[in-house]
Amino acid sequence: MYIYKNVNILNYSKIKEQAERIKKDYSILEYFQNLVGSGYLKYEGVQGKEHFFGFLDQRTGSIAVDDKTNVWYDHAAGKGGDILEAVQVFENRTFFQSVKRLSGSLPVRSFIPRQKSEITPRIVVEKVLEISHDALVNYIRKRGLEPDEISQFAKEVHWRNRGKRYFAVGFPNKSGGWVLRSSIFKGNILGGGISIQVLGKPGKTKIFEGWFDFLSYLKLSGATDFKAIILNSTANLSFRLMLDILTEGKSVDLYLDNDSAGEKCTSDFIKVAKLFRYCREKRLSTAWDLVRLRRSKNKIAMIITNLKINVSESAKIWNNQINVSDQRCFYKDFEDVNAFLMDGA
Repeated sequence: MYIYKNVNILNYSKIKEQAERIKKDYSILEYFQNLVGSGYLKYEGVQGKEHFFGFLDQRTGSIAVDDKTNVWYDHAAGKGGDILEAVQVFENRTFFQSVKRLSGSLPVRSFIPRQKSEITPRIVVEKVLEISHDALVNYIRKRGLEPDEISQFAKEVHWRNRGKRYFAVGFPNKSGGWVLRSSIFKGNILGGGISIQVLGKPGKTKIFEGWFDFLSYLKLSGATDFKAIILNSTANLSFRLMLDILTEGKSVDLYLDNDSAGEKCTSDFIKVAKLFRYCREKRLSTAWDLVRLRRSKNKIAMIITNLKINVSESAKIWNNQINVSDQRCFYKDFEDVNAFLMDGA
């Protein structure tokens, strides 16, 4: 009996240690983005220092996620906590099941709800049309565009969720889902992630934060022959995506928002590009351990340490000339490209 009790104590102690490691190492923002990718939540964007998420039937998302402190809080429900408490709430698991869930039994990025029938919305796309509804036409015009100017990329999407019907302007994304926008709705269905459009014979890659920024740029510039990557959320600008873009070897123009998230993503991309260029010139590996990096707060510093680049040598990295440019100077007095267009519309 004495031995049995000691075994339980040891097991509980190990679980507590695992729980503390999980709360420290796993990004709660990535977890909530996985909920978006599963079609369970929609992403609302950044307000101040917090990212906001909401259920698909909510007009305004109530779930705030603080990436720095790694906690969440649902203002509508009056509850929140760390990542383990999120797993308990959104996957209907116990504390011990939540620890096991994030201890290697399932990869963090491949979120699969345990009780899918209970938490995955039954979303059915009923019809996809050319945009004609007055409400959507007016919405597009308020964004400084005309329906016929975006008809090549946008559709009028009608869908049903839990017996209720909705419609919005829909843009396709890489996962096969839809990015949906209207005057009262912002979210994704049937999968989230980036969108890609290849125009003509692409000589450059241009990165936009949202679809209306991309469409506004097209109207303002009349440019052709480029590859457009529409993030649909700055959270989608991962290290993996940055490396994939840089490996293609094309010049990259960044058209992100003039806010804290846009500033950080622009700065991060330029730093990664400089380090990538340095590694190529010095014939150092660019096959960085992205799984290990995911747990690091300062990914750049960790890569430099792993490559055993000394302090004096690392200073040379930031002097590298790169083919990645920040284009925000062209709309510096506006929130984004679309706001710049609307001001002159």
